[in-house]
Amino acid sequence: MFDVLIKLKFFFKEHKWQYIISFVTLSLSNVFAVIIPFIIGRFVDAIVTGEMDGELLRLYTIQFAALVFITYGLDFIWGYGLFAGAYKLQRQMRSTLMRHFLRMRAPYFEKFRTGDLMARGTQDIRALADTAGYGMLVLMSATGFTATLVVMMGLTVSWSLTFATVIPLLPMAYIIKVKGAQVDEAYEIAQKSFSSVNDDVLEMIDGMRVIRAYVKEDDFISKFKDQTNDLLKKNNRVNEIAAIFAPTVKAFAGISTMIALSYGAILVSEGVLTVGDIIAFQMYLGMMIWPIVSVSELILILRQGSASMRRVEEITHATDGLTFEGTVDARTVDDFDFRDFTFRYTSSETINLDTIDLSLPKGKTLGIVGKTGSGKTTLIRQLLNQFPSGSGTFNMGQRAYSDYQDPSVRALIGYVPQDHVLFSRSVRDNIAFGKEEASDQDILRSIRLASFEEDLKNMERGLDTMIGEKGVSISGGQKQRISIARALIKDPEILILDDSLSAVDAMTEQNIITNIQDVRQGKTTIIATHRLSAVKGADEIIVLDNGRIIERGTHDELIAEKGWYYEQFMKQEIKGSAPDSTEDFPDGLRPEYENGRGDGR
Repeated sequence: MFDVLIKLKFFFKEHKWQYIISFVTLSLSNVFAVIIPFIIGRFVDAIVTGEMDGELLRLYTIQFAALVFITYGLDFIWGYGLFAGAYKLQRQMRSTLMRHFLRMRAPYFEKFRTGDLMARGTQDIRALADTAGYGMLVLMSATGFTATLVVMMGLTVSWSLTFATVIPLLPMAYIIKVKGAQVDEAYEIAQKSFSSVNDDVLEMIDGMRVIRAYVKEDDFISKFKDQTNDLLKKNNRVNEIAAIFAPTVKAFAGISTMIALSYGAILVSEGVLTVGDIIAFQMYLGMMIWPIVSVSELILILRQGSASMRRVEEITHATDGLTFEGTVDARTVDDFDFRDFTFRYTSSETINLDTIDLSLPKGKTLGIVGKTGSGKTTLIRQLLNQFPSGSGTFNMGQRAYSDYQDPSVRALIGYVPQDHVLFSRSVRDNIAFGKEEASDQDILRSIRLASFEEDLKNMERGLDTMIGEKGVSISGGQKQRISIARALIKDPEILILDDSLSAVDAMTEQNIITNIQDVRQGKTTIIATHRLSAVKGADEIIVLDNGRIIERGTHDELIAEKGWYYEQFMKQEIKGSAPDSTEDFPDGLRPEYENGRGDGR
């Protein structure tokens, strides 16, 4: 149960002075607070014995007022320190999680769904913050304050009466221990259910257009209702177990109070204690009720904190399985060379790239074509270091690609993926994302190269037009061209277009390709596509099928071979540069891509 505090030791050590000051002031507050009943007891005795006069009344009043103001000031200091520490822990752990997420590659995000990561990064970290804030307060009250009260009761009133009232509280510890373990288990189950609901809600929001198009709203409402009812039951289970804590504590506290009154009356009748002593003792006992009752809250907080810590550690300790130990700074691009290169995804039962032999000289353009699932995107991912390297040789220049520092390699690449990743910001912000301190001139130039000028003129606010989350307010073709403009503004040494022209018409596509060829003389360009007209001007074109290169050459050479490339090119020419433009399809999806996958593996 206390393992969560041990695991948070790094934070307590880092902010040790803040917690030391909080604990010292809390301890002093406890000491001053328990003196108040002692003064009241003496005050009552003075009245009973007739010793009370004006001077004694003023003395007790001044003492009482001084203690109240002192404890108020001390309570403010420790309260601020503990609860400010809780917010600092949230900030620190969320920053740690964000850094971890940004370092992870595709295999990591295949292990965890987005909703699950969000649940752990919000609700679980909030539970840990409660442990560092309110949990530490309750821990000090349940231990330090209770111990101070017991000592004060024994020293100023009677040790025998103190022991008699404390003994009934001991069985309570066993009950709390047993039920605490059950809370731990039930809370973790409830958190997993919460993560699952989060996942499905995010998926539903992302797929809202498809859900509405297929009139599946009622089905999803029914599913969501079932999930939330299940989550309610699991959270209620946590509360059912936790609900026994407070009544148990109060019951044992009531027994202690009954013993204190009964045994205390006997001691008063025997002349061992005074009336003031009994009043002071009852006040001490009353002050002990909250720390004792708070034991139930402490157990719940620590149990939930332990479960949350395990969940957070699971995602922070997990990795993507990729290690990039290269030390060479890739200052510029060189020739790429694949020799007998073979690769298979961890989750795949078949080889995804099979004995690839390919050379791409610096400054040349490579076209990659092939049917869906032939391995186009998989080959591109080797350049992006998104998955573990395969077997065989993959060099850039005279060195293995893995010898280069991963960040320095990625800094040379401008990448436009199949799935257009746009942010819920303006057109300007999305394009300027590709280059630090990009000027409006830079942005407008990249817009011209991406053939987006006419679209921009039709937008009411121009560059300041908000495109909505994931570009929901613009068409598929517009998404693609904004993504292309973002890559071009970087003016990268390597430009990779992964089926990035599928949602534009043939004329726009040709304009973009021509613009790219004009401005990228001497720079490496890789174009993966289904529309063969996009690679007609490439220096070399390879045709992939089931991860193997089955044809290679220039456009004219491949036409002359009259193989797969020739057949597809003729079909597309006959259909009018098919696959047809998909500007009219929702989200720019082509019919053949509506298979729920679209990763081009």
